Amino acid sequence: MTAIPKPAHVPPERVIDVNIFDLPGGTEDAQLAWKGLGRNHQLLWTPHHGGHWIATSGDLIERIYRTSEVFSNREVGIPPKKFLVEMLPIQRDGASHKAFRALIDPALRPAAVQQYGVLARDLAIRIIEELQPKGACEFVTDFSLVMPLSIFLSIVNLPVDDREELHALARASSRSPTAQQRQTAFQQILDYLERWIAKRRAEPGDDLLSTIIHSQIDGRPLTHAEVLGMSTLLMFAGLDTVASMMAFVMRYLADHPGHRRWIIENPQQISYAVEELMRRHGVANNVRTATQDVELDGVLLRAGDLIVVPNCLHGLDEQQFAHAGDVDFTRVPKANGTFGWGPHRCAGANLARMEMRILLEEWLKRIPDFEVDHTKSVVQQTGTVNGVLQLPLCWAA
Repeated sequence: MTAIPKPAHVPPERVIDVNIFDLPGGTEDAQLAWKGLGRNHQLLWTPHHGGHWIATSGDLIERIYRTSEVFSNREVGIPPKKFLVEMLPIQRDGASHKAFRALIDPALRPAAVQQYGVLARDLAIRIIEELQPKGACEFVTDFSLVMPLSIFLSIVNLPVDDREELHALARASSRSPTAQQRQTAFQQILDYLERWIAKRRAEPGDDLLSTIIHSQIDGRPLTHAEVLGMSTLLMFAGLDTVASMMAFVMRYLADHPGHRRWIIENPQQISYAVEELMRRHGVANNVRTATQDVELDGVLLRAGDLIVVPNCLHGLDEQQFAHAGDVDFTRVPKANGTFGWGPHRCAGANLARMEMRILLEEWLKRIPDFEVDHTKSVVQQTGTVNGVLQLPLCWAA
């Protein structure tokens, strides 16, 4: 999409000529590419993709998240796009968001997540033990896109054998080169879910999909579109984000044997290691819409202005964390922006933490020493999700 002229209310000193889907240095280190945007201002504006603001400081990012009445979550992409279904609950605000989210929160609380941990661990062990004798893998395809989708299928009780089909469609719906190809793949995912929704209406189970289908909002049953929107979101929500976080972390550990050794020697502190690694490698760059004219960082934003809120920039803010670019497992734990704040804080945070912990525990038991295969390319990407598209790893089999 071509750049637009600067609106009158945007001060010229706030303009930065960057495309968030192709930030300078983003293919080498996506998070540091975002940090490289920081200049003399906490709030910048780019003319690309219809024009939008970018928040670059930890304080500003937290303020935006915590004032959801001023900064709406109704748009979830840059540029704004019309999905084939409304993605619920994230595209709602206020009481409507709270009501829809209440349907899925119980399934993602710590006690509930523990039951998925058994499946996740068994799956991780099986994959790693199959990979170990090979001495190499493409981590994204071979591991990080397998576990999240498998856990989703378990939560909604859909056939695990459908994982490869859904994996291919999910990738095509977000990575295909043309809008028509992306929409076709997205429609195929909807068609798949439609079939299972019909089956669960007739024969409900004790899974989350059945819960959504047979629940009520404000004393009424959910519409078919609402059920479809919620089930679609559940499939997509943890796929790109968790898969990318796993790959970012494994890339870092491949290059830092001392950090691998620390995790192996301090198993009782692995939760601290997971938090610190996720702080350094934030993946979600969420979008908010100003619902009214509002002053932010000394600038007047107009109602309808879009703001990209890169979670990684809270974790990389030197005012929040000393030597923020370093991973320090002895750092005193402190809240960070990896999962956001406020009512739209990531519902899957507990699940993501569990999956990350299992990955580190089971991989390092079996493959403690590994590195990037430098005969192949590591491919990273910025955008509304920082991603790792390819991560070749190798080790002594």
